[in-house]
Amino acid sequence: MGLVSGLVVLVALAIGFTIAAVQLQAAAAAYLGGQSVWSRAQIASVHYLDRYGRTGSPEALEQARSWLTVPLSDLEARKAMEREPLDYEKAREGMIRGRNHPDDVARMIWLFRHFSDVGHLHRAVEVWRESDQTILALERIAHNLETEWGRPSPEPERLSALREELGDVNSRAEPLTRRFRESMTEAARWMTRILSITSIAFLAVIALAAWLMGWGLVRLLRGSEEKFRAIFEQAAVGMAQVSESGRILDANTALCDLMAYPRETLLGLRYRDLVHPDDWASGREQARDVMTGELSNYTLEQRLLSGSGVAVWARLTVSRMTHKSRGAPDFIVIMEDVSESHRLSVELTHQATHDALTGLFNRRAFERRLSESLARARAEQSHHVLCFIDLDQFKLINDTSGHAAGDRVLCQVVDIFEEILRDGDMLARLGGDEFGIVLENCELDTATHIVERLRRALEETAFVWDERRYNISCSVGLVPITARSQDVESLHRAADIACYMAKEQGRNRLYVSREDDQQLVEQRGQMEWLNRIRDALQDDRLFLDAQLIVPSGHNGELRYEVLVRLRNEEGEVVPPGTFLPAAERFGAAHQIDRWVIERVLSQLAAHPEHLDKLESCHINLSGRSFDQPDFQSFVIDAFDRHRVPARKICFEITETAAVNNLAEAIEFMTRLGKRGCRFALDDFGTGLSSFSYLRRLPVDYLKIDGIFVRDMATDNTDLAMVRAINDIGQTLNKKTIAEFVENDETTRMLADMGVDYCQGFGLHRPCRFETLLCERAEGPASKPPR
Repeated sequence: MGLVSGLVVLVALAIGFTIAAVQLQAAAAAYLGGQSVWSRAQIASVHYLDRYGRTGSPEALEQARSWLTVPLSDLEARKAMEREPLDYEKAREGMIRGRNHPDDVARMIWLFRHFSDVGHLHRAVEVWRESDQTILALERIAHNLETEWGRPSPEPERLSALREELGDVNSRAEPLTRRFRESMTEAARWMTRILSITSIAFLAVIALAAWLMGWGLVRLLRGSEEKFRAIFEQAAVGMAQVSESGRILDANTALCDLMAYPRETLLGLRYRDLVHPDDWASGREQARDVMTGELSNYTLEQRLLSGSGVAVWARLTVSRMTHKSRGAPDFIVIMEDVSESHRLSVELTHQATHDALTGLFNRRAFERRLSESLARARAEQSHHVLCFIDLDQFKLINDTSGHAAGDRVLCQVVDIFEEILRDGDMLARLGGDEFGIVLENCELDTATHIVERLRRALEETAFVWDERRYNISCSVGLVPITARSQDVESLHRAADIACYMAKEQGRNRLYVSREDDQQLVEQRGQMEWLNRIRDALQDDRLFLDAQLIVPSGHNGELRYEVLVRLRNEEGEVVPPGTFLPAAERFGAAHQIDRWVIERVLSQLAAHPEHLDKLESCHINLSGRSFDQPDFQSFVIDAFDRHRVPARKICFEITETAAVNNLAEAIEFMTRLGKRGCRFALDDFGTGLSSFSYLRRLPVDYLKIDGIFVRDMATDNTDLAMVRAINDIGQTLNKKTIAEFVENDETTRMLADMGVDYCQGFGLHRPCRFETLLCERAEGPASKPPR
């Protein structure tokens, strides 16, 4: 009986071992299939999130979130499996939401709970945990993209940065996917080897008792073989057994479906017959290393030729399996269809280097090409040319006819450029209405001729939209790329300055940068003011002066304009004409505007008696501030924080800034006007284009440009201009302010003419704003200081 009991125990152990082996193999195969689904879901999530980042399409976001549910559900399932005690229902629910087959879920949970800390399975689980940050990053990017598109005016720079982050996340996910697949494949191979060794041991023991359990053992082995065969046949991925000579010995149903061949046909082929000829060389070295035993397995992607004639991109994992009985190795090949993933990857790569609207290369690809051209110029002593192109007055098309018209213009411009440029020249859209060209192997004179043809062709082209006709022109800066060029950044800066010089000289022209160009040297000096201005803001070296604006009737009201000033590093006051134009040209003016608004409101809030007596404080605004999408919100927040009544502030905007930023200026004036702010159109009269827009601008004051006021007492033309501007203002019920009033005679003439206010050195020389706040605390003087 003891022997019989022992044999029964052995049989029970054998049966248990066989079942466990089947469960292990099935669970491992299920994890490989689940990884395939996880990989496709991750790639599809990136694809649709990128499309959503470009287009803002709700359908794309919905698709992305649908696919993202798969890896997120797998993550929740794994955390449930890691809990003590096991949260079985939550783990099962997460696995099924992760698109794992319900029949496989129980064995997958069992394998994780009992073997996740063992060998290769442990490494696979660690890779799975590493992927959490990638999946959570995709979820966060989806949320940020949805938030950005939910804004009234999404920021292109923010969307572009999120898309770049998306590309980085995608690139980090790919090696994790590969490592997980390799670890699971190695785990499957390791389990096969361990199970094989253990099986031999069991068989040896059971052979000693064959007279008791021979017929049962045969039946058990036959059942085990059928189960293993079922696993092979029912696997979701294609599997094949290949001989050392390359002949296909066996193939499962999934592989037959993948390759569109019946099993009988596949078994008569060599593996090489299925590979696309262009990919015959790929994987050759790895295959040799596996055959010699230096590698146990390898993974690569190849194009396979299916029976339908369609090329299928497949990810292949090849493992060595040696038959000790005959010495010759066979190979197990696992094939996963990655055609869609490959297509999405190619599409994402194209999108990362190309502009979505025009199909041109984007800034990133352009800078890479420019760097290559510079390296070639240094290595080969060759000559190339860099061109920066900026369309003139393009913003006017967007403001008057909408962005659809602007997009159409950009595409038409690209068509014109591509017809003229040579093969091999690179054309890229750098952003907005800016383009870059690298003319390869081209002397500067030849490049000038080519770009001049391009400029003339653009000038001669008329664009029509909704019965409106627009003439398009461009300003171009050209810079030679030679072995003496410093670096890419210097080339960029020189081309940008040259383009700016073309605009300064009247637009619709070329400016060629040369090494001895003094104008560019001066312009570069102005650009250096950018850093000096930023340092001054950081070191609190800006301060405010103020100049009274005196009513012609001397009614005693307190009104003045604040004027920003700057001290240099040595403490000396820098003339406004030195740093303000540089700030306006090179994008620092909006920072100065914010500093002035914040400082003025805080000072007024700190002097409530002065604030009560104040009629109006005038603050100048740069046109660059209207390019900032959050500027309106900043101003409103500043009023709310300092609790200064909006009616106490009058914002002055130059007519040039108002006309060039018409839509933004009107929106700003309308929104702040509802709070009580008033507005003055500064330097009115120098740019007569503003007359046609004056009715649309909700301004309260016209400031007559001082170039007409200064000499009006001796120049009849200036006198006529002042009178005409004042008449226009009075006709439109707007008060007028004359600048540069420098003597009593001019003051009297302006009062007789009916000008409402005067401002200038003849009435008051600017003083420190703090001084004016203290001196005027008890009310304005009866007569302004001289």
